[in-house]
Amino acid sequence: MLYFLLKALHVASDFIWIGGMLINAFVISMVPAPIRGGVITAIRRYDRIVTTGALAGVWIFGLILAFGYIGFSGGWLHLKLLIVIMLSALHGMQSAWLRRMEANPLLDPPAFVRAGMPIVLVSTIIIVLLAIVKPF
Repeated sequence: MLYFLLKALHVASDFIWIGGMLINAFVISMVPAPIRGGVITAIRRYDRIVTTGALAGVWIFGLILAFGYIGFSGGWLHLKLLIVIMLSALHGMQSAWLRRMEANPLLDPPAFVRAGMPIVLVSTIIIVLLAIVKPF
């Protein structure tokens, strides 16, 4: 029973985190410079409280599941963990660029940060496939 509760909390945290990262990616890449200031101020508060909190939940619940129930024996889990580390780093870059862009709305982030939306979507699809299919 506890396993299913932890798994549900992990998946719920995943949804909230990925949603927040997609919002960040949209604002960073598609909101025009003249209106960025106010939008970024609102998004940064949401990012600090909700998205970063969900990221903490993803790591806490995921590590509890990995150490307590699954173990680190499957190659699928290693690949999934590598992708989650990459997404966590991207979230850190998004947060840093939102902070910089709030101070100077005319700044444009590097291409990797601007391409956050497809990176997050493709990574999420790969993670879901790995977790369900467990191919190796």
